[in-house]
Amino acid sequence: MHNRIGHMTAGVLLVGVLIGVLGPMSVASASNLERSATPPPLSTAEADALSQAIHEEYLALNTYQAVLTQLGSITPFSRVALSEKQHVEALSALFAKYGLETPGNPGLSPAPDFANRKAACQAGVDIEIADAALYDALLPVVANRADLVQVFTNLQAASLDNHLPAFDNCN
Repeated sequence: MHNRIGHMTAGVLLVGVLIGVLGPMSVASASNLERSATPPPLSTAEADALSQAIHEEYLALNTYQAVLTQLGSITPFSRVALSEKQHVEALSALFAKYGLETPGNPGLSPAPDFANRKAACQAGVDIEIADAALYDALLPVVANRADLVQVFTNLQAASLDNHLPAFDNCN
């Protein structure tokens, strides 16, 4: 029993850390997510919105990793790439919560070629603007799912409040 409680506590803390990185959420509310009964299944539109969100985050992650591969470990790409990994993890947790298979990362084909830091920074600006716009379109679709709204809103805020200014400044 003690191991089970330890694993549950670790799971609750992991959910709290993943979502806490994206916005305020107490361990108690994370615990409520963990203990709640299986939620009603997502509608087709809600599942599609979740899929679109993770694919957008994969695109950002893959692009920023391509920059790091081509231009080396430069800021803000090294920091933002880590953030994008956390975004994918937060969305993956939602797929798991609803019993859905998380789509695999499709990679980039063809991989973009960045001539210099300025071109890479402009690509970051473009991606973060598109990311925020996508969440504007997806939020009404998931409006009846507080958990999806919270994560989508937090991801959008990270794009607008953190990533976009960082890429604007390096541009």
